[in-house]
Amino acid sequence: MIAATPEEAILENQIMLVPRLPYWTTGRVALIGDAAHGLSPHLAVGGTLGIEDAGVLRAELDGETDPAEALVRYETARRARMDRVREHSDAIEYADGAVENAERFAAFSDWMLSTAPAT
Repeated sequence: MIAATPEEAILENQIMLVPRLPYWTTGRVALIGDAAHGLSPHLAVGGTLGIEDAGVLRAELDGETDPAEALVRYETARRARMDRVREHSDAIEYADGAVENAERFAAFSDWMLSTAPAT
């Protein structure tokens, strides 16, 4: 398929690192998933993190009379995890070769599975 594809039809896009947003919530509005904490696509965990966000947000809103307070707790809870995800992402992005990349990705995958929020 690659050999049969005309050169002008092949797209090459540089992977761009997504900058960290200063905040994800304001008042009664919250961002979740990639809208809040988009990452370089090399991790392929955007969907998983968005589902985690939704679960944590639901848990924080459950029974809360002040949604704005729940949103602050949601962001606080998720920021610590996302900071660690970004550390793993950087380590994988700047790995020295395929073996180190695979080792770092395996360590990240193990961390993601063993530290998932219980929501």
